[in-house]
Amino acid sequence: DAAKIRAFFVHPAWARRGIGGMILEACEAAAEAAGFRRLEMGATLTGVPFYRAKGYIELEPADVPLGDGLTLTIVRMGKSISASGSF
Repeated sequence: DAAKIRAFFVHPAWARRGIGGMILEACEAAAEAAGFRRLEMGATLTGVPFYRAKGYIELEPADVPLGDGLTLTIVRMGKSISASGSF
């Protein structure tokens, strides 16, 4: 199974200062230390370029129900952290 990175957000006043990258690196290091070799997440559409730049690949789009008939489109993304580098 892949380690699941849930959600994290950086306040807009602190965006583009490397904080998101540091949080993601900490998540990846913790997952690797726990023995995981793959990571997955559901990225918001605005987050896709960030994760793509960090080596994640797009796996599939999905709609998450929010209630009252509303949905949020996300993109399931993944990354291998194994020595082979294959997902």
